[in-house]
Amino acid sequence: MTIHLDLATVLLLHQCSFLVGALCFIYMRLQSRSGEGLGALAASYFSLALASALAGLGEQHLLSVPVWGFGSVTLGVTGYALFWIGIRGLSSGKQRRMDWWALAIPAVVAILAFVTQFHVVGYMRGTIGNGFAFASLAASAVCVLRDRARERLPVRLLLAIPIALGALLALLVIVGLLVPDVAPMTPIWAFFLRIMCQFAIALFVIILVTERTEAELRCAAETDMLTGVGNRRWFMSRMPRTALEGNALLLMDLDFFKQVNDRFGHDAGDAVLVSFVEAIRRNLRPGDRFGRLGGEEFGAYLPKTAASKALAMAESLCNVVHGLTVECGGERISLTVSIGVAAVGERQCSLTDLFKMADAALYTAKDSGRDRAVLFEPSIRAAA
Repeated sequence: MTIHLDLATVLLLHQCSFLVGALCFIYMRLQSRSGEGLGALAASYFSLALASALAGLGEQHLLSVPVWGFGSVTLGVTGYALFWIGIRGLSSGKQRRMDWWALAIPAVVAILAFVTQFHVVGYMRGTIGNGFAFASLAASAVCVLRDRARERLPVRLLLAIPIALGALLALLVIVGLLVPDVAPMTPIWAFFLRIMCQFAIALFVIILVTERTEAELRCAAETDMLTGVGNRRWFMSRMPRTALEGNALLLMDLDFFKQVNDRFGHDAGDAVLVSFVEAIRRNLRPGDRFGRLGGEEFGAYLPKTAASKALAMAESLCNVVHGLTVECGGERISLTVSIGVAAVGERQCSLTDLFKMADAALYTAKDSGRDRAVLFEPSIRAAA
């Protein structure tokens, strides 16, 4: 059975796909606080819908070729320039002024069309329009994939696929126009498949905005807003269910922190906490987990760290903090920290027991003069 596609029908569906996508982008732009690029994408889809509408009117002989040809090619190139601008803003989360220079290309195309009248020749009009569509879509797909290193959202790959397929179909349209004998499909079929791609792009853009919003909310719920490190909820969620053999836990407590707040004010206390966190983070390994457990108490979980090495790291951190001086309001504030160290021996233990051991070692460090690290031993439990 041979399926016949009417060009006028395909163009009508083409317009509808763009209009539906544009309305989706506008809705998400109104609903989302971080909707960079959505406005440009909506304008892009509206421009492409209008270009397709002009082409449809031309196919029905309701407009002369010079009129609809000029309008469809200039609006089409404008739409794909806006698409590139929108995807750049959406993918990076911020709009760059230099991206808007892409709109100079439609102006150049319009001038060339006016001077050379290339738009009245079907294959030339289609080749130039689809050539720019290919360049814009291919560059947009690369942009979405490249930004995965900064923002690893699963939907990025799903969004890049229909954009890249749209670029490939634009290239097939060019092949069908220039060398129809070797083209794998007719331009009409390529346009029909691009409709599916346009719906998919709109869908995955909506999912990307939703996933980004959820990630931001999750980050806000798990991040200490003052210091930027994970809070207690984040820290506990990153801990294994059972403390594994060869791992260690450090509980840190800034010495006399209440006196810093009472003497110098809470602004100074905040500056002390921020400086302390920065110093600790610089001296932990990439795989170590560090978070603020509350007030002036912090925790660090050290995977694959024996007791002796954990104690050495804790003593090194004590020395780092001891040499730290915070300047605030003309005052110089010196810091020290007490650290309790608990290491998992040959047998696994529960997280509750590991925290109890580290807490007992921390109290021992404070009772024995502060500004030191103490490793938990059975005698400490007896004393506690």
